[in-house]
Amino acid sequence: MGRRRGGRATEQPPFPSTGLTLLLAAVAALGAVLVLARQVPYGVGLHWDSGNYLASARSLLAGEGFREYSGATYVAWPPLYPLVLAVASLDVMDPLDVAGPVNAALFGLTIFVVGQYLRRRLESRFLVVWAALAIALAAPLAAQAAIAMAGTAFILLVTLTLIHTDAFLAKGRTSSLLWAGACAALAWQTRYLGAALLAAVAVMLLLQRDTRPLQQRVRRAAGFALLAGAPMAVWLVRNQLISGAFTGRPSGTVRSSWVALTGVGEELWSWAAFELPLVEWQAAACLGLLSAAALAAACGVLVRKRCRKATRPSPSGWLPCYVFGGFALTFFTALVAALAMGATFGGFEDRYLTPLYVPLLVVAVFALDRVLGFAPRRSRFRRRWKLRWGRRGPQAAAAVVTAVLCFWTAGQIEPNAREIRQRNSEGHDFASRYWAGSETLEWIRRNPLEGFVLSNVALLVSIHNYALEALEIGPGQGYRHLPDEAEDMANLLRVAGDRDESYYVVLIGTDNEWLMRNLEYDVADLRASSGLEPIAELADGAVFRVRPSEETEPADQ
Repeated sequence: MGRRRGGRATEQPPFPSTGLTLLLAAVAALGAVLVLARQVPYGVGLHWDSGNYLASARSLLAGEGFREYSGATYVAWPPLYPLVLAVASLDVMDPLDVAGPVNAALFGLTIFVVGQYLRRRLESRFLVVWAALAIALAAPLAAQAAIAMAGTAFILLVTLTLIHTDAFLAKGRTSSLLWAGACAALAWQTRYLGAALLAAVAVMLLLQRDTRPLQQRVRRAAGFALLAGAPMAVWLVRNQLISGAFTGRPSGTVRSSWVALTGVGEELWSWAAFELPLVEWQAAACLGLLSAAALAAACGVLVRKRCRKATRPSPSGWLPCYVFGGFALTFFTALVAALAMGATFGGFEDRYLTPLYVPLLVVAVFALDRVLGFAPRRSRFRRRWKLRWGRRGPQAAAAVVTAVLCFWTAGQIEPNAREIRQRNSEGHDFASRYWAGSETLEWIRRNPLEGFVLSNVALLVSIHNYALEALEIGPGQGYRHLPDEAEDMANLLRVAGDRDESYYVVLIGTDNEWLMRNLEYDVADLRASSGLEPIAELADGAVFRVRPSEETEPADQ
C-alpha cells in the first residue's frame, strides 16, 4: 500500500513478508512435482520435434554442431533449447535423461517468478496465491513441460521479458530495458514465433505516454529491437548460407482465417472449464456465478467512478494489463496468421497456445485487483441516490469472484490426476513407454545397426542415435520412415537394394494396434519378402536387413 510522506503517496511492495515468498516457493515446487509425476515410469515424453532437439544436443556434445537426427542441418527450430540440454547434461549424462528435470525446473521457476512479480504489484494476497496455483495446476502447461520440447523455456523467457518491460515503462530504468531486450532475444532463440514478443514490446515503447519526444522513443524502440533481434539475424543468415533457406520448414495445412480464428478461440475457451467429482451442474453454476460477478463488478465500477476518494488507492494501475495484454493480442494475431498460412504443423494444439496462458492470467488478476481491490467511503452519491449497497457492492462482487476462482482451482485437480494416470498407464507422446521398455530397442542397443535405419516409428529409433537418412525415390521424394502401402514398400526395398550402403528395416510395437494401424503389411509379409533378411524377431518388434540386389536376383529367377 502507498504511504503518504509530505503529501505524496510512495509505492512499496504490499506483501514483503517472507511467509508469502515461502508459500509461493511451495506452490512452485508443487508444479514441478506434478510435471515429474507425468514422467513416471516411462520418462520424459517424446514428440517428433523432441528427436531433433535431442539429436542436436548430442551432436553439440560430439563437436559436430547443430544437426537433426537424420543427419541434416538443424534449421527448422531455433538453437537455444538443444544448447540448454547439452549444457545441462555436463557431457556426463545423455540429454534425454536431463530433459525431464530441466523442463520441470523451468516450469517451477515460471510459477515462482510470476508469483513474486504479482506479490510486488497486487493488493490482494488471495489473487497472488491463486494465480500461482492456477499456473501450477494448469494441465496444458504441465503436459507441455512433461515433453522434451522448448515451449516451457519459451514461456519463462516471455514472462521475464514482459516483467522487465513493465518495470521500464513504470520507472524508466535503462537496466530494465536492457534486461527486457536480453530476455526477448533468448525467447526468439527458443521459438520462431518469439518475433511477436519483439514486435509487441517495440510498439509499447513507441506508444509510451510520457514527456519524451517521438524521436527519443523511436531510438529507444530501435535499440531494443537491435538487442533482441541481432542473435536471430545471425542464426537466420547461418541457416541461409548452409541450407539455402531461413528456416527450412515446409508448409503445413493452409486454412481460412476464420477457421484459424475460431479454432484458436475454442481451444482458449476450453481452459476456463473445470471438473468437480460427483457434480454435474458445474457448467451452469459457473456461468451463473460469472454472470453475478460481472454484474456486481459493474456496480462496483460505477460506485467507484462516483466516489471522490478511496480508503486505499491501488498502486498497481493498469500498466501490467497493457503490457501483458498487448503481447497476448500480438501473439494471438501472429498465431492465427501462422495457422492460416500453413506456417505451422498440426492443428490447434496446446503447444502452440500455451504462451498465452500466463499473459492472459496476469491481465485477469490485475483487472480483478483494480476493480475489486478497494473499499469506497460513504459519499454524497450514496446518500443522494439512497444506494444502501453502495459500500458493499465491491465486497459482494469480490466474494462472488473469489468463490468462482476457488471452484475453478478445485476443478483442476481431477483433470491433472486423470492425465497423470493415463500417461503413466498407457504411455503417450508417440508411445514413450516403448522407448523405455521395448525389447526391440533393447536388442538394438546391444547390437548396433551399422547403416541406415528405416522404421515405422522413426523417432523411437533415432532417439538412440541411430542414423535415419532420407532415401530418395525420385525428385522431391524421400523416406524418413517406412511407407504405409505395400507397393511403396516394395519400391523402397528395390531402390535400397541398388545402393552400396547397408539398410535395415525395424518395426516397433508390432503388439500395438495403434502403432501398426496404417501399415498394409506386417512381420509375416516382411519375412516372406525376398528382399529382406530376418535378423531378430522379438515380442514387440522385428529387425530385417535389406538384401543387396545381387543377392535377390537368384531367388527371383
